[in-house]
This record gives sequence, structure tokens and C-alpha cells, in this order.
Amino acid sequence: MNKANSSYHHGDLKAALISAAETILKEHGLQALSLRTIAAQVGVSHMAPYAHFKNKTELFQGIAASGFKAMAQRMEQVPDSLSPEQRILAYGTQYIEFALANAPLYRLMLAQTQETGPDKVDKGAGHLSEELTLASRRPYDLLEREFSRLIKDKTLRRIRTQGAWAMVHGMAALIIDGHLSIPKGMSVNAFLAKAAMH
Repeated sequence: MNKANSSYHHGDLKAALISAAETILKEHGLQALSLRTIAAQVGVSHMAPYAHFKNKTELFQGIAASGFKAMAQRMEQVPDSLSPEQRILAYGTQYIEFALANAPLYRLMLAQTQETGPDKVDKGAGHLSEELTLASRRPYDLLEREFSRLIKDKTLRRIRTQGAWAMVHGMAALIIDGHLSIPKGMSVNAFLAKAAMH
């Protein structure tokens, strides 16, 4: 019995479907994802996923939300003992490392959130589900929290947060697409620290 099946028999079919989808995405790419394929992976009827996802769009948003939650959880493991500056760098490092380790998932996450950025005032803006909107904000909110400890001016704080967000977001996407490379032997943390020096 695979992990997805095990999760399902404990009563959480939605989580099992998303877990199966993430596995298929990682091993076979986006083109292999379908509700029917995922149902087969979990071991349920091809109609069972429709109890949780009306269509592929809802499925993709569910996968993306799960990805953002996992990214935020990784960022939240950064030690509280670090200074705000160190935490900002560590958050950026965790963000990029997560993206590089989960490239197909990261691409899907970006594709699902491209119409609504993390800094939108209206959390219901765009076409995103509430779950995805809230989940996609979590990494950004962690970054903003650290900048709030350093910068009192709200406008400057938002600019600095957006600049840092854009840097890690852009770096991750460019590295994945082969347009940017980290020098051999250099860690993501060291690369980001040098790039962010000002």
C-alpha cells in the first residue's frame, strides 16, 4: 500500500489525492497530471476525486496551496535566535532551496498565482481559492515580519520586503530555467548573501 492509499484509508482522501499528484508531478511532469491518473495512483474510482475537486484548475490550486504551506513550514524552521538580518537571509535561502528541490511543483505554484501577488490587500483578489491565497501569502508574510523589526516606516518596509521577495522569487525561477547559475562550490546561502550586499 502506498502512502496515498494509507492516507486515504484514514479518511483524508483530499490529502491523499494531493500527495499522489505531487508524486506524479515530480516523477512525470505536469503533462501527466489528471484527475483520472491521480485516482488510479490512490486506488479509488475515477469519479472519487470530483468530491473534492470540480476540475483540474481546482486540483492545481490545491497542489499549489500544499506547496506554499510546505515552503512556509521549511522557512519557519529558521532558528529564532538569529537576528532579523540573518533570518531574512535564511528565509531567502530556504525559499530558493525549496524551489530548486521541487522544480515542477514550484513552476505549478507560480503558474497558479501569477494573477495575484502576495502583497495584494484584498485576500480574495483574482481567481485564486481562499486556501491558495492565504497559503501563498505565508512565505511573504514571514519576510515582512522580519523587515518590520528593522524598518518602522511602512512604505520603506514594504519596498524592502517586495525587493527581497522579488530577488528570491526571480533567482529561483531563473536558476530552474537555466538562465542563472550558482558558482561551483558555492552554497545558495553564500550566493544570496553576496547578491544581496548593499
